[in-house]
Amino acid sequence: MHLQDLECPSSPEMSVGARDSYPGRRDRRCTSATTIALTTAATFLAIATPIGASAQTYDSALLIVLDVSGSMKDSVVGGVKRDLAVQGLLRTLASLPENTAVSLRLLGEGGSSDDKCAATTQAVSFAPFDHDRWSSVLSTIRWDGATPLVYSMRAALEELRAAPASHREMLIIGDGEESCGEDPVGVARAEAQGIRIHTISLGEKTSHQLAGIALVTGGTYTRAFDETSFEAATTDSLPTGTPPPLETGNAADNPPMLEVILDVSNSMWGQIDGLTKMQLARDALRAALAELPANVSVGLRAYGHRVSFEDKEAGCADTQLLIPPAPGAATAVVARADELVPRGQTPIAISLEAAATDLEAHGGSGVLLLISDGVESCGGDPVAVAESLRARGVPVVIHAMGLGVDADAAAALKRLASAGGGQYFDAPTAADLVAGVDTVVRSTTEFILAGEDLGAFPREILRVVGGTSIGEIELLDAGTYSFVDHLFHEQRYFAVRGAPGSVVKFSGLICALAIGRMRDGVVPFQGVPSRMIAERVDADGNRLRGRFLPRSNVYVRGDMGEWVEWEIPVSEDGLARFRIGRLLGNVHRDMVFRIEMP
Repeated sequence: MHLQDLECPSSPEMSVGARDSYPGRRDRRCTSATTIALTTAATFLAIATPIGASAQTYDSALLIVLDVSGSMKDSVVGGVKRDLAVQGLLRTLASLPENTAVSLRLLGEGGSSDDKCAATTQAVSFAPFDHDRWSSVLSTIRWDGATPLVYSMRAALEELRAAPASHREMLIIGDGEESCGEDPVGVARAEAQGIRIHTISLGEKTSHQLAGIALVTGGTYTRAFDETSFEAATTDSLPTGTPPPLETGNAADNPPMLEVILDVSNSMWGQIDGLTKMQLARDALRAALAELPANVSVGLRAYGHRVSFEDKEAGCADTQLLIPPAPGAATAVVARADELVPRGQTPIAISLEAAATDLEAHGGSGVLLLISDGVESCGGDPVAVAESLRARGVPVVIHAMGLGVDADAAAALKRLASAGGGQYFDAPTAADLVAGVDTVVRSTTEFILAGEDLGAFPREILRVVGGTSIGEIELLDAGTYSFVDHLFHEQRYFAVRGAPGSVVKFSGLICALAIGRMRDGVVPFQGVPSRMIAERVDADGNRLRGRFLPRSNVYVRGDMGEWVEWEIPVSEDGLARFRIGRLLGNVHRDMVFRIEMP
């Protein structure tokens, strides 16, 4: 075997195209702004204490890399990307665990030269979160830079390793791709050295570069569309003090949930467009939840449905969880809402407190949607409750919808939504009500569906050369492999020993970026995943074909983190022969394949 090196999470190896880029970069290609920025890292070391500050060791250190490129001024479903990032960060960082230090690095702004590919700066040094300090810094960002993702990520890793904490992570938040010709996924794999990097991309488009960074470092990758999904994504990425093991992958253990709080007070007998408000609320829920995937958790709480409005004392305690949040509960929520009859008071404050407890009891961060035609009637203070929940770090966002309410009631519900980190939807008509409920449901569920389960990245990977012809075939044992060099329009030959008639399992992992090669030898890296083809060959090196033969090849392509499986029969001479590469394309050296014996 030509086994060149053993790659583990602590490997100091640097990918091709990255070795010449920090700090003495050459042949960089800078394009206009678009990309990514938010990181959190971990490794053991200590940081230099700022002048005048006392030495302190923290439980966790979180480094946020924020993309400040010009494209962050673009809009998505829930608002302007820049505003979502700033407002979401200020809220979620306020809920960091005690004794956590947090730092901010800007991606695309700063640096001592005019080189856009070296534009990065530490905007806030490691210290406990200070809302005023962060708010001041974020308000001065120009939002007009390029996207030197690799350069910024390396600087962030260096800072993290020096952070005075026992646990370190990085979070990168952005909306685009590396704009300076580097390989962010390859660099993250080679240089993170055990630091988990979480990534969030803003908008509906998947960032394969950000997904790849998270995959190879054991972090999480999420797409965020609006304030709700951004906050849930950042909350899932915050350090808890104890890093999960790498092999657990990056699927969120506690995905966000949606709980509807439905007003069933006596005033819901009122009408809009000839239909009762109660009927309109039912119809809106039915329409919005009709296509909800079965794996999305949704629940229903109601108030005012059991006690007459005439009994105010009892009516002000009338709030009940009717359908606990659970996957596939949408049909049950709609059916139960159809049975409710308006009767009582409007105890919004205690319903909010109880609903937040519902979500916590079922193990997830959550979104509360209040559908009401009025304001608190029981002396409670819904705004104070929302503020208290946020101050206590309860992972909940509150949206409010007003059904045909007057100006005062609309203002009160708007204050409630604002205090709860959500939005207020005014619904003077039936169409407005349906549209508002649908917006909240899509916002919540799109986030759940957008979270990418990247799985666990292999911990030990052998790099192999492979034979350039069948006569130089390289024998492999069971194990996980990558290549020593990129493959440019070529194939490499391998074989595995086994019992004649048995089957060898081959699995290919999409985990690297597509590559090209310039005339001067520079390797550019792209924003889409690399691909590779594996083909079964005979003893003469010819591809085995035929109608009745087992599948003779496999095309390893797809999204970051996907495994593609294939079976290779062992020939009568005890060898399963195959070749990997692309005659009409290139294969990144970091692509992974695994061999398993029966």
